[in-house]
Formats: sequence, structure tokens, C-alpha cells
Amino acid sequence: MQLNYILSFGLLFTILPLVIVESKAPHSTTGCCHKETLSGAIDSLFIKAMRFKASIPADFIKNIKLLKKKTKNLFMKNCPFREQLISFFMEDVFRDLQFPSNKEMGFIEDFRSFGKKLNLCFPCVPYTGEMKPITRIKRVFYKIGNKGAYKAISELDILFLWIKTYLDGIN
Repeated sequence: MQLNYILSFGLLFTILPLVIVESKAPHSTTGCCHKETLSGAIDSLFIKAMRFKASIPADFIKNIKLLKKKTKNLFMKNCPFREQLISFFMEDVFRDLQFPSNKEMGFIEDFRSFGKKLNLCFPCVPYTGEMKPITRIKRVFYKIGNKGAYKAISELDILFLWIKTYLDGIN
């Protein structure tokens, strides 16, 4: 009987540290950085973005594009540009929306969370100042006036496709 008691406690003290180690969150940022997790998050955001776009006035400015093909190449290859473009959407575009509903606020918060997670998982070397293409995008955005936010939101699907392509290209 004492032998059973000793073996039980021995087994408990052997297994307990393993259980504790497995239940702790990893200290590095790799826990959130699985490509599949981020890819699934962007798919979910894409669906929410389509609903979000449907809730705002339509974009009738067809002769102006904020996100051009040249911009896509920069997005794929230049980390500071990628970070600044996502930051532009979070800080400039969504800030200019007037009276967002709860549904819109939910999407905005999900997008902010995704942007932070992307920056955490794929950090950039700090870049001082604003890159010229971002300055151009902002100039066009503010030149359009009140409809700038609607124009940028109408191009969210382009941004999400770029993010998806970027994530798919990561090894």
C-alpha cells in the first residue's frame, strides 16, 4: 500500500511539470504567428469587409485609385511600406468615418487587432518619416474630401488580397 502511495505521488510529480509547461503560453511571439492562423483571420476579415462596404455609401469616384499596381509591388517587398499602409487605413481612413455603427466598430476593431498582430509577427526595422507612396495616397485621400474614406473602404478588398498574397508567399 505504501508502495502504491509512493508511486502515485511520484507519477503526479512527474506529470505535473509537463502539464504546467504545456499550459503556459510561449514567451516568444511565434504563438500568434502561424501563417495559417493569420491567413484564416484575413479570410474572415475579407468577409466582414464586404458587409462593411455594403453598409456605407457607394464609391462613385471611378477615375481615382488609391491602391495601384505599383503599390502592390512595394507592399509585397517593403516591410515599412506595408506597415505604413495598414497604419494609414487604421488611423486615417477609419478615424474619418462619422458615427460608425456597432457592426462597423466590430470590423474596425478586428482590423486593428489584425494589423497589430501582423506587425508583431513580422516586425520591421524602424523607419523614420513617411514613405513617398504613402504621402501620395494620403494626398489623394484628403483631396477627395469626405468621400475619401468611402474610396479607401471600397479598395479594402484589394488590400486584403495583397495581404493574403503576402502571407501565402511566406515560407
